[in-house]
Amino acid sequence: MARFQRSMLALALGLALTGLLLGGCTLLKLGNPPDPLAEYRPSLRPSFSIEPGQIASLLQYSISVKIDIANRAYTGTMDLTLPVSGTESVHNLYLRLYPNLPQFGGSMRLTGVKVNDTTVNYDYEAQNTAARLFFPTPLQPGEKANVSVAFSGLAPHRPAGTYNIFGQSEDVLSLTNFYPILAGRRADVWSLDVANPQGDVGFHDPALYRVEITAPQDQVIAATGSEITRTVGADGWATTRYVLGPAREFTLLLSPRFQVEEAESLGTRVRSYFRPEDAVAGHSALYAAIAALQVYSDEFGPYPYREMAVVQAPLTFHGMEFPGMNLIGSEDYSRHLDELEMLVVHEVAHQWWYNQVGNDQPEAPWLDEGLAEWSMYLYSQKRYGQPVADRLRQLRWEVPMAGLVKRKADAPIGLPVKDYPRDSYETIVYGKGALFFATLRDEIGPEAFSKLLRTYLERYQWEMATPADFQALAEEVSGKDLDALFAKWVEGK
Repeated sequence: MARFQRSMLALALGLALTGLLLGGCTLLKLGNPPDPLAEYRPSLRPSFSIEPGQIASLLQYSISVKIDIANRAYTGTMDLTLPVSGTESVHNLYLRLYPNLPQFGGSMRLTGVKVNDTTVNYDYEAQNTAARLFFPTPLQPGEKANVSVAFSGLAPHRPAGTYNIFGQSEDVLSLTNFYPILAGRRADVWSLDVANPQGDVGFHDPALYRVEITAPQDQVIAATGSEITRTVGADGWATTRYVLGPAREFTLLLSPRFQVEEAESLGTRVRSYFRPEDAVAGHSALYAAIAALQVYSDEFGPYPYREMAVVQAPLTFHGMEFPGMNLIGSEDYSRHLDELEMLVVHEVAHQWWYNQVGNDQPEAPWLDEGLAEWSMYLYSQKRYGQPVADRLRQLRWEVPMAGLVKRKADAPIGLPVKDYPRDSYETIVYGKGALFFATLRDEIGPEAFSKLLRTYLERYQWEMATPADFQALAEEVSGKDLDALFAKWVEGK
């Protein structure tokens, strides 16, 4: 019996060895491949997934910046890795320098650029809001370009009570779009528009971000992404590292006066940043953001990140969206407290319509703004009931639009930002845009409309959608010809 066991053991070992020799490659294939998003997982919900092809196309930013609060100045470096797609070689590329926009009132300059470790020349275009990099050797399709940039910037000081998207005001240093960011492209042509002050600055491809921020340790930082480490040096400066992605942009605000309250919902930690004298409103903003997160996750699809922030910012009574961060004007925490909830709810909707599903915001602002505005109606309906939702529709959209029609200032919703008069832009793009989505819902039915939005998110997540894409999808889902409806509302025919 023992001899039989030894023989069988020898046979088994021999078979196992043969299997390793002949099928070793097969055994190796059974192991899990490395996770390309491993470094960024701390910022992503555990259930987050993305197609492998989309991962390969993502830009990667590594940014290090040191911020001199007293002088409103900063210096930094950025490494950008981008895959070269398409079928033609690339001879140059453009980085946008948004602090140089007139409405930002700041400045940013490049102090050195390398591409694939080779120093390259560059010049400034589009009123210094873009830098053109010249490649000595064209980049070929399928290659990856590594762009290394050194830069410096200066933010303005603005008095309290003025709109300040970039600069220091009300004890807050707002550094939105503070770094060189790859310009968007329309039909393979670089978009170098100098943004109209009443619209968004541009549109951007999704990217993965690693960001290191060094600032005085008394500064409370509200930043997109998730904090990984924080170290304080003997000199009193703190260095904080963040990761984020995929996301359209990275931004941060700093203040020694920020107080923070937080709560968790659906696996996401929501933080509210506010001034101590506005603590009650800061708590209201927190719970409005949580409620919106719950409604939109149920109705549209999951929120992608582990964290979300709502931040009291020096934007008067306006708001502004960034990935995972919703900036809310400081006046909505005091003088316009009755508008705080709806402004938070609108900005949170942009976490789906702008960040996850992108669009050309300067050319087709209705596609994200109108849909974010309509999402407020859905929120009101789900949280407070139909009468409250109908009242919001009447007072926020229908009454202002009736006023525009009365003074013969109506226009289609599909114009570029620059083509709208300042006194009618928001009413048409936001209000009439929301009425269009409400009309579309009536036309195809609530169930088809709900399916449309969920499918829109699934199909165009981390992509750029066009008005034509949205119409084609609406017709696909509903089985209806919607040419007349879109022509009337979007094009004004």
